[in-house]
Amino acid sequence: MLTILIFTQIVFGIVLIGIILVQKGKGADMGVSFGAGASETLFGASGSVSFLAKVTWGLAFLFMLNSLSISYIIYHSKDASLIKAQPQKTHIQIPATPLPDKNAPIKK
Repeated sequence: MLTILIFTQIVFGIVLIGIILVQKGKGADMGVSFGAGASETLFGASGSVSFLAKVTWGLAFLFMLNSLSISYIIYHSKDASLIKAQPQKTHIQIPATPLPDKNAPIKK
């Protein structure tokens, strides 16, 4: 299930990037408006929303819903914690060796 959701997340991301790059920006007609005598519509109503904008909103909603479902599944899985996933390490007791005395004569 998680693999399918991650695959769809990747597909949604690629499609969203493509759709966003295809769309025109809001200020794309600004230069034409100044010279054409339609300057009153430059900053006025934006008109109807295009089909690509509606598709973008829908895919963005599905992308976020998919992200939330992936995070929910990962959070409630058994392997959600990194501490539990680590194998138990055994500690080996190494006997301490006494440090040499600083004032002791050096043996050659």
